[in-house]
Parts: sequence; C-alpha cells; structure tokens
Amino acid sequence: MLTIAICDDEKNICDYIENRTTEILAKNDLEAEISVFKDGSELLEKCKNAGQGFDIIFLDIKMKTLNGVECAKILREIGVESLIVFITSSAEYVFSGYEVKAFRYILKTDLVNAFSRVFGECLLELKKVNTSFFTVKASSSVKNIPLSDIFYFESDKRVLNIYTKNEVVSFYEKLDNVENELKEKDFIRTHQSYLVNALKIKSVSKDSVLLTNGESLPVSKSKASKVKEAYLWSKR
Repeated sequence: MLTIAICDDEKNICDYIENRTTEILAKNDLEAEISVFKDGSELLEKCKNAGQGFDIIFLDIKMKTLNGVECAKILREIGVESLIVFITSSAEYVFSGYEVKAFRYILKTDLVNAFSRVFGECLLELKKVNTSFFTVKASSSVKNIPLSDIFYFESDKRVLNIYTKNEVVSFYEKLDNVENELKEKDFIRTHQSYLVNALKIKSVSKDSVLLTNGESLPVSKSKASKVKEAYLWSKR
C-alpha cells in the first residue's frame, strides 16, 4: 500500500488533491493511505515520530508557519527520501526544488490540467524504484530485498551482512562479487569491508561517509576520490 501526504494550508487545494488521488488510484487498482496536513510542522512531526517519510509528498511552498522549501530541507536532513512534489502559486520558487531533490512541481493555476500527469509520473518512478532488488539465496529460501531499502553491505570474514532500514540479513558470499553485480546501481566500495548505497550517503569526509540513517562508515584512502565522485553523481 502506498503512503501519500498532502500538506497545504488551503483546504480546497488539499481536498482537490485528495479526491483526484483517490480517483486515479481506483482506476489503477491501487490502494493508498492518504494523510492531510495543514502546515509543514505537522508533517515534520509525523515523519519524525514514524521514523520515515511517505512514498509521495505533495507540499505547498508558501505556508504561514513553515514554508515548503524549509520543510523539505529538514525532511532530507533527517533521511526522508519521499518523492516531493511542490505545489506553488509562483514559478519563482521552482528552482528551490533542486536543493532538496524535488521530483516535480505544479503551479496552482495549472493544478487541474497537470495533476494527473504528474501523479502518473510519480507512480511510474515508484514502480521503477521498487522493481530493483538484490536477491539473497540462503539454503532453500530466496529473499528479494529492494535496493532502495539497502544502506550498505558489510563483509565479516566469510559472511556478508546487508543493513537495510528494517533488518540485517546475513548470507555467504564474497563482497567482490556483490560489488560487480551492483556496479551500475549506485553502490560504491568505500573500504575493503564495505559496499555502500551512494543514494544513502548524507555527507563525505576524507576518511568516512555519514549515511542518512546516522551511521558513519570508514573510507579507505585509496577509495576516497571515487567515493566522493559517486556521492556527487548520485545527487545530480
């Protein structure tokens, strides 16, 4: 089930987005839990308490208590990776979206015409992300782990540990083999013992990376330049 947040201090805008979202989901035989917030502070509180964000956030830019851009910055800082669609009354704020990796924006004057297209693009993006998996084979069972859930792989002698947002999965494999398998999937070797999802890196220093979940992992001197390059490329 999808989770969708609508955050706008204009009730008529919230009502329109919620109604159109429900209609489109029904036509596509999809279900979603939709939450409506009247300001950014309420949305932030929900995300902090839940420990994660929503799949999609429709976020008004101009709000009285906390504007959408500042709200989005805080969401990214605490590790929320939701698709953010800015709803704005003026195109002058559009470029602010690049700072927080906004997925799309919709002008309120064009909401009726643009919403279905943008929401459809959100659904396609989520489908693309969610169909990328890493398959773990252990004895007689097979486990498919979404790449978007993986923070990093850790090599511990003959065992590899996969650290995800929900669990740690252990299996027997060489980290070199996993690195080769995921070389086109934004995973970067930071150290002999670590293979990291570059999309989960919050910041890079000369000898470590800080992940969006708050963990810090070592960076080998020989790998520092490639790690920094992978991090910068993943943020484009």
